[in-house]
Amino acid sequence: MKYKESFDPREVVGKFFEEKVRKLFNLEWADVRELGHIPDFVSKDRTFFVEVKAAAYDNGGVINMGQLRRFDREIIARRFYAFPYHSINRGQAHLFPTKEALENALDLRSLYLLPFSIVKAHFEESWKIRNSKHDAYVQLRESKARKIFEKDSEAWNDLGLDPSQYKMAKPHEKIHIITRNGYLEQQLLDSLHTEDI
Repeated sequence: MKYKESFDPREVVGKFFEEKVRKLFNLEWADVRELGHIPDFVSKDRTFFVEVKAAAYDNGGVINMGQLRRFDREIIARRFYAFPYHSINRGQAHLFPTKEALENALDLRSLYLLPFSIVKAHFEESWKIRNSKHDAYVQLRESKARKIFEKDSEAWNDLGLDPSQYKMAKPHEKIHIITRNGYLEQQLLDSLHTEDI
């Protein structure tokens, strides 16, 4: 697909939803160099980090092996992954010839905020996608995130985790938050600004 102006749709989508998650949870930029060495955002009190992985609902947020393992080794504070999903699938990309047209069409279909332990378990149990130009990765589709949130027994068996160790909160019809043993749940809820949805 050739666009009238030179822009990368993936970059536009990523930046759009990073900014949305930052505002929704009142976060500060952590990885200012955008190198992926640390998660994208940190809470104002620096008690937890958030990495944003935006994607179309039918494609899935990308979890990179190297990045995941680096976060596991180097970040001591609690870590979350935010998976904002939108409704524009790959077959519709040609409908948005400019960056502005794409930004105006983006919608927050749903947002799942998952603790690092769930993301890591999903990565470990999933088939890895590999190619010479990219680190090994897996994807998390909206349908799988929903099953995890709804405590679907098959999804949790795949993860190898005990759902009773996790607490689910749905402060808005589009926002789904999972915390391990409820840690930071109230802090996340208190920081949420749903007017930014």
